[in-house]
Amino acid sequence: MPSPNLTTLPVEILIQIASYLDTPNYQAFRLTCRGVEDSLFRAFAQKYFRKAQFMRTEYSLRALVDISKSRLSSYLKHVVISTHLLGPRSPNARPRQWTIESDTREEIYNRMCDDQVVFLSTGYDRDMLVEAFRNLKLEAVGIHTQPSHYLYHGPSSYGISHIERETSIDIRHETTFPTETDRRTKHAGCVQNVLLALGKSGSAPKRLEVDMYNSKFGDDAFNIPPFMEKAVSPVLSNLAAVHVKFHPYAAMTKRLIAPQGQSPSKIETYHLRTFLLWLTQVKHLHIESPRQPQRFFEWLAAPVSNEDYDGPPGLEPPRSPALPMLYELEISQVELHSYHLLSIVKRFSATLRKLSFNRSLLITCNSGASHATWPGFIAQFARVGSCLTELVLNEIDVGLDPGLAAMKFKDGTYSFYYAGPDMKTVLGNLASSIQLEASSSEPEDGDVEEDWSGSEYDNGFVDFDFEEFVDEYDDLLDEIDQDLNEELMIESMFGLGQGLGQ
Repeated sequence: MPSPNLTTLPVEILIQIASYLDTPNYQAFRLTCRGVEDSLFRAFAQKYFRKAQFMRTEYSLRALVDISKSRLSSYLKHVVISTHLLGPRSPNARPRQWTIESDTREEIYNRMCDDQVVFLSTGYDRDMLVEAFRNLKLEAVGIHTQPSHYLYHGPSSYGISHIERETSIDIRHETTFPTETDRRTKHAGCVQNVLLALGKSGSAPKRLEVDMYNSKFGDDAFNIPPFMEKAVSPVLSNLAAVHVKFHPYAAMTKRLIAPQGQSPSKIETYHLRTFLLWLTQVKHLHIESPRQPQRFFEWLAAPVSNEDYDGPPGLEPPRSPALPMLYELEISQVELHSYHLLSIVKRFSATLRKLSFNRSLLITCNSGASHATWPGFIAQFARVGSCLTELVLNEIDVGLDPGLAAMKFKDGTYSFYYAGPDMKTVLGNLASSIQLEASSSEPEDGDVEEDWSGSEYDNGFVDFDFEEFVDEYDDLLDEIDQDLNEELMIESMFGLGQGLGQ
């Protein structure tokens, strides 16, 4: 009988042992013998190679191509491409002690920066992505902006540590951004090149993540010109899940539109709106925006128009997307008016079954701290939301500055979850289980702190007589519905109104 050793242990025990090891020790453990390597390979590949992030340098994408040709290729299902651009060493970086070696390493880094510019401008990044995607059976693809703080607070791209070893330059702390012109071209071009590579390779992932939050040029990334449509449209129309994170107020470009019977106006989400029109099969849509894209949600809530456009040629506004298979909708980090939320749920009620509303502001009044319409909103939500089978409300503020109040539930938390067949009853009882906790944030300089004592906000909570407001609020929402379907339909669809749209 052979003496006990690693090769005689059950695979489950080996995997359990390996789960306590960090990456270098895990790798060393695999190298002890071929038997251990064979036993651990599947667990190792699933743990470290199911999802991987790459940057757009020849070294990083070469690794992606090599993985796609190796026995690891069947395990890699989720690829993330970072928009990160190598920038010059910051003048504020810590001083270096001069040596010929330090100067040599800095010169190597500068050449890496130059090489990346050529690599991207000549299209080699797209060629390598096509080669890799053709060999992989991807389920999800992500394109993420990656600011400097993210590099050391989250997962970094493959190749970052290689650059730091070769140059001794700490990319996380010692480098700055390239010029704004380069960033605009390369950030937007990253999304377009990834989509083109997917189309040219015949790859058909079901999930797409586009995170342009940290870019001023987020809307440009969603521009699909006519010459790209043939290659890209099969990719977009095949998607079942899309997560879009954008920053509308940071947009550097705006597009002019001229709705029928309206004066021309500029909007900051023109390309995003046209992009969503391609998502004919999407079932799960997640919109995340840290500011107030109000006109965007007005447009999303508006019914699809079949009217022929007779305005100025070339200025036709994007039509509202049909999204005929939308089953799950997530909205995060937005400022959203209550009737826009109601209109969105109502518009997609035929297919929509799951709704998540996270870390957002729900505006239920036009100004100040009035929450009088809040119970009526709950009543209307119970009516239009009866189509849902699952609902998530998480960290929601209600009202409008300076009268914000946090939505707090009877269990003392700021989150609510329900899944089941009796949504209408649950929503009908929701008003009595919610307290609006007045904001305790300190006023900023120059603001006047309001005195809540002796008012309905005393003790930190706002109480309502629910039944008193239901009928009045239902009438109000009926009027709003009628207006949206008639006089305000065009305005809602095309993002016009007072001021510029988002």
